[in-house]
Amino acid sequence: MKTLIFLLTFCLSVSALFAAEDPVQAIRKKDAELQALLKKKNATVAEKTKMQNLLNDSFDFKGLAKKSLPTKVWKEQTPENLEKFTFEFERMVRNSSAKRLEVYRADSTVYEPAKMKGTDEARVVAHTWYKGKEAVLEYKMTLVNGVWKAWDLVIDDLSTARNYREQFSQILQTKSFEELITIVKNKADQSE
Repeated sequence: MKTLIFLLTFCLSVSALFAAEDPVQAIRKKDAELQALLKKKNATVAEKTKMQNLLNDSFDFKGLAKKSLPTKVWKEQTPENLEKFTFEFERMVRNSSAKRLEVYRADSTVYEPAKMKGTDEARVVAHTWYKGKEAVLEYKMTLVNGVWKAWDLVIDDLSTARNYREQFSQILQTKSFEELITIVKNKADQSE
């Protein structure tokens, strides 16, 4: 009986591993679609919405929200406060990325092989060139329900998660967590 349970568990683990797309391929596929849309001179509203969705669907917003706060602060919160924070944080990031689509434009991109940590964590480095200038992007990714999602994007050594963590830590020195949620909500509203 134990052998049967072990084999079943092993088979499910292996099938989940092979069902997931390679992390480099996951990024490459979405980037190719995004670049094709960015090259259009007059993108329609539907095409702009698709660009925003391509960007935002690549992110694990809950993971990014968690990494944007000091661990102690995250652990001290109620599930309700964490849900509110994550919701408003996602709105803020989605709305701000929608306004900065041009930042993602590239003439060419070269991807390094993924650096795996176990079976559900990866780091993918992409070298992009736009008008002769190189930028290095590092996607820190986790496997979420069989899909690779980035919880951090590091552009030329500037970490999105670290940047938010520094800002939020500074705010939390003088304000409560509930006030931080209000600040994030207001920023999300302003970006709409």
